[in-house]
Amino acid sequence: MAIGETSMPKNTGWGPQSRHRQSWHDRSIFAARLLRAGDVVCDLGAGSQSFKQVLPAGVGYVPVDCVDAIPGTYVADFNQSAFALPDAPYNVLTALGLINWLDDPQRFLSRLCKLADGKFFIFTYDLWPSKKNTPGLSHPEIGTLESAVYLFSPYIRNLTPIIVYRRRVLFSGTLGLGEACHSVLPSTTKIYLRYLRPQEYILMKFFGLDMMPRRLA
Repeated sequence: MAIGETSMPKNTGWGPQSRHRQSWHDRSIFAARLLRAGDVVCDLGAGSQSFKQVLPAGVGYVPVDCVDAIPGTYVADFNQSAFALPDAPYNVLTALGLINWLDDPQRFLSRLCKLADGKFFIFTYDLWPSKKNTPGLSHPEIGTLESAVYLFSPYIRNLTPIIVYRRRVLFSGTLGLGEACHSVLPSTTKIYLRYLRPQEYILMKFFGLDMMPRRLA
């Protein structure tokens, strides 16, 4: 199982846990939208490999996790300073729901830069507050979007918050050492909200629409 999925008890009904699992699925769908046919993804913290199920056609997949839950998974302990990655021709790395569970995110990213410099990186980070270094919640020094960008940007060039879902942020960028960034690029969430009117939100939410009907636009 993925590091972020091990502590959740099995639940197949409705309720907080099923909603949590749905949020994992939505997170994967958002990330998959950034991929193109011909890409090969190295999925860090692959777990049950649910991300593989939503990949676009023609995208390759290389699973990596701390345990070999599914045969063929490359095993790596991301809390170790000298972890390794598989020798495979991937050009994209993902870490969906992984970094919150690591002891030292900056050490992990520093190592990742050495192993995969120049490769496209898609990852999420949950900014749920924690006074202590509680696994699965935000680290004490990373409590805001601004602080996350400041701490992650030295290891990820062009770090961009693609979308913010409540306090879960989907980031993208290119792995490589650089300078810390003090400014935050606007996410698609912020851009979209500039144009969304309350009545549009209500209609789209109620009827499950992706777009306002032409007559009402």
